[in-house]
Amino acid sequence: MKTKLLFQISLLLVSITMLSQSFQESISVSNKNYHDLNMEPTEDGSNDFIVAGNQFDAGMINEEIVLKRVKDDGSITWVQRYSNTPLDKARLFDIVVELNEIYLTGSVDVGGMKTTFIAVVNATTGAMLGFNQYTVISPNFNSRGLKIIKTNSDVNGDSVPDPGFVVGGFISDCYNLDTTCNFNNIGYVMRVDSALNLIWTIEIDGFNSVNNLDYDFVNGITETNDGFFITGSASGTVTNFAQQAVLAHKVDFAGAVQWDSSYIFGNSRDMSVDAYYDAATDEIYMLSNYSVSHFFGITVLDNLTGTIDFSKSWYATGNNYDKYAFKLMESYSGSNSLIITGYDRDENWVDVNSNPQFANSSVFVYEFDKNTGNQVGNSYQFLVPHVEPVTDEFNFWNGQLPIIYFPDISFSMIDTAGNVNYQHVGYRTDSGFTSVELFKTDINKRNECENMDLFITPAPISINPVSVISGPTPNTKIPASIGSNGFNYTVQPCSSFLGVEDNEIEQGSVYPNPAGDFVNISLQNLKSYILIDALGRTVMNGELTNEARIYVGDLNSGLYFIKVSGHDNKSQTYKFMKE
Repeated sequence: MKTKLLFQISLLLVSITMLSQSFQESISVSNKNYHDLNMEPTEDGSNDFIVAGNQFDAGMINEEIVLKRVKDDGSITWVQRYSNTPLDKARLFDIVVELNEIYLTGSVDVGGMKTTFIAVVNATTGAMLGFNQYTVISPNFNSRGLKIIKTNSDVNGDSVPDPGFVVGGFISDCYNLDTTCNFNNIGYVMRVDSALNLIWTIEIDGFNSVNNLDYDFVNGITETNDGFFITGSASGTVTNFAQQAVLAHKVDFAGAVQWDSSYIFGNSRDMSVDAYYDAATDEIYMLSNYSVSHFFGITVLDNLTGTIDFSKSWYATGNNYDKYAFKLMESYSGSNSLIITGYDRDENWVDVNSNPQFANSSVFVYEFDKNTGNQVGNSYQFLVPHVEPVTDEFNFWNGQLPIIYFPDISFSMIDTAGNVNYQHVGYRTDSGFTSVELFKTDINKRNECENMDLFITPAPISINPVSVISGPTPNTKIPASIGSNGFNYTVQPCSSFLGVEDNEIEQGSVYPNPAGDFVNISLQNLKSYILIDALGRTVMNGELTNEARIYVGDLNSGLYFIKVSGHDNKSQTYKFMKE
């Protein structure tokens, strides 16, 4: 584990009214753990979005699918929990919104075998509208859907769009996720029409003749102008050593192979997790994670040929290890940059009260230049205490990094008022159980409460190509049904002020922020102050007059805390940055 005591925490200290464009809040359910959280904006002209995931019991044994519709101010319109009866072990992994409907994919147990499902939910009410199972290859194999996208692509070449969906996942002889499965794991992609009827299904497979390790999984699909780019991982071999390789596989709209540029970078585990298609340059920006570097990276490929542009491709380096990417998305600060979001595996810090804190899966946001990988503007890691529940097969941190599942934890949008918004979902441990943590930020990418600055340096990448093949495989659709019901929950906003002891003032602000020579406190009847640096050390103290103005011109640049006390001995702590 890492202990990182030297950090900068930044917070926008303005009035509650001015903060209405952003929020940070946790959503908890008594005695339940959340996992597999992902999110998607609605398409009905509102600024609402859908948060999807699964609720587990204390032992992470039994799960139920959960959806929430959330407004852009953080208030919740509806919640629904979808019961397994008469099915068993229904688990959601991804959603996509199409007009007023939400399409879900995941897996469900049928007679002791896991099968892929696609379900349809009404986005206005949360009511379940339809549920279909798909037995890829045969009912004797387990399958799971990890990704679903919508498409209007032309399947048969008649120049008429064929609206529908594309799902990617994996087939296995093993019931649970297992890279040493006796038969093997095989990635798959299936195309369905708007009524969820099958059009085509392909399987994707790498090669390993060295041992029984098998890393053939599909976790992402990105549509380009002439096909689908597929991410995930493949089994690969370098110098008679088998390992997990980056999947970079392209098929046309009918599922036929166009090219494959899969590769090995490190010495153990590599995988691609998402991609962004740049229509202006006809390039694919592929997001990957590498165990050898303990970081992520970007590979830029020509959409027509699959040729890698090494001048634009890079992997991340830095002193703060174990940051793994989940999502690649548009930046609204300029057309020459993109944003990567993901989770840090484990973070330690000390808060202003000298209390040690720890977090698994803390969200980070990194913006980079498309041509160089260099950081653009400020990037942040959000600090929220959390411990990942153990025992689950899809626990993100059973190993160094997730095996294959990297849900869509963020999205970017311009709302109906023309404001830039970035939405993220993470986790918080509260009373021993895992809650949902939602973040909405504006274009500066900074969350409401505790965070630290993030610094990344790109480095050139070199690769070893591996061979991956794909081709048609059987698939069968089976209609089914599933129930739904509401449930009670608690929403707790994140406080914009860090309180200590009797936190009863709860008003006012520090300004200007960042500060130059002076900071002012917009409160009356204050008696004294203590100024504390980012390491919890007292650097100044004194009495306050009615002016409530403090000279800070001699302080070094960085983060500071001001604890003020009134004549009634009540206190409040504020944060500010010294320029």
